[in-house]
Amino acid sequence: MTYTNELLDLVKDKYSLASDYKLAQKLGVSRSRLSKWRNEINSMEWEIAFQIADLLEIDDQNVVYGLLEDKYENPRLVNALTAHLS
Repeated sequence: MTYTNELLDLVKDKYSLASDYKLAQKLGVSRSRLSKWRNEINSMEWEIAFQIADLLEIDDQNVVYGLLEDKYENPRLVNALTAHLS
């Protein structure tokens, strides 16, 4: 499971949303757009990621580092960006 899907599921759980359609409404995006995130066709925009961080009351930095691997497939880039966390 991707971090994107984990975040989406956390929002669904926290707000007792019964479907991805309801989740898409909560986030103000189309069901098609949400489906593309779920199926790893497109990556979630940073603005939506930060909106989710606010909804879940989690730190922006945690969301950024969690999404890096979903957004960027280059392991060297991910390692360079997350190296200071070690």
